[in-house]
Amino acid sequence: MFEGISFLHSETNQPVTSRQVSDATLKSGKYDPENLANSEFYIVGSTDAFRPVPITDFAKENLFYMQAFTIFHYRKGSYTRRQNFHSFLVLYTLEGTGAVEYCGKKLTLKTGDGILINCCKPHYYEAAEDWKVAVLHVQGPLAAHYSEEYEKMGQFVFHEETTGRFARYLEQILESYDSPSLHRDLRASHAIDGLLLYLVVLASKLAIQKQDVPRSVQQAMKYLEEHYPEAISLDDLAKLTRINKYHLSKEFKRYTGFSPNDYLIWIRINQAKIMLKTTTLPANKISHAVGIHDINNFIYLFKNRVGMTPIQYRNSADYIL
Repeated sequence: MFEGISFLHSETNQPVTSRQVSDATLKSGKYDPENLANSEFYIVGSTDAFRPVPITDFAKENLFYMQAFTIFHYRKGSYTRRQNFHSFLVLYTLEGTGAVEYCGKKLTLKTGDGILINCCKPHYYEAAEDWKVAVLHVQGPLAAHYSEEYEKMGQFVFHEETTGRFARYLEQILESYDSPSLHRDLRASHAIDGLLLYLVVLASKLAIQKQDVPRSVQQAMKYLEEHYPEAISLDDLAKLTRINKYHLSKEFKRYTGFSPNDYLIWIRINQAKIMLKTTTLPANKISHAVGIHDINNFIYLFKNRVGMTPIQYRNSADYIL
């Protein structure tokens, strides 16, 4: 991970605590003043910090932006306790084990585990053993909304290998800031938006897997996922599951957050996104392949859910989500 990205390496020969930060360190910009004022920490080990980058006032008021990114090589016993800091934190374990307390829960982060935290809420994390952890702080007008949606799922810890989409989004954010470029703030904001949305999607998938989802809903979901190119009605699903179509629709919405038709559209659009990125087929052929036979309706549905037309998406640098 992070090949080609520049980091500033530093090591602590003695423990660094929140009470020992010097005026010179404060002036260096290494610590956000609000963060320091609302944090207590004890750190032993080393850090690889992404260099601070200037953020425009426009970006701070209108876009997602990165406040800091550091890879900490914590020695066992290192910890941070914090609250009332206007930031959203993603912790992602690269090696070792960390312990987290957040929203009344005691959680363990092992290799490949991560969590999204609203730093205004009380939270605590500690190296349960030597712990190599990526620490990303971001902010933006919609960050609180994403955090709320993530927490609604009740699955605070997500898991993904370092070769997965989460890591690619993270690298995209750092690459956006790593060198001067046109529209840097917009590109970085787009990548942060994608990362936060991806975490919400991961949490929702985990929530569905862990709930006691009725067999009828599981059957309907499986059928839609396997037969999405076909014409499928609510009556077809009711016949398949052998229950009243109105009851099925209500239960489907309760456990998935989608109506059966909206879930079918989501599958079709997601499949279209994959085909746009991995084939050279024109949009009208992709539209038919995923079961939407009116190209104008396909373009409308795609833009409504993705925020851009199929061709714009094909030409974008966005990752498939």
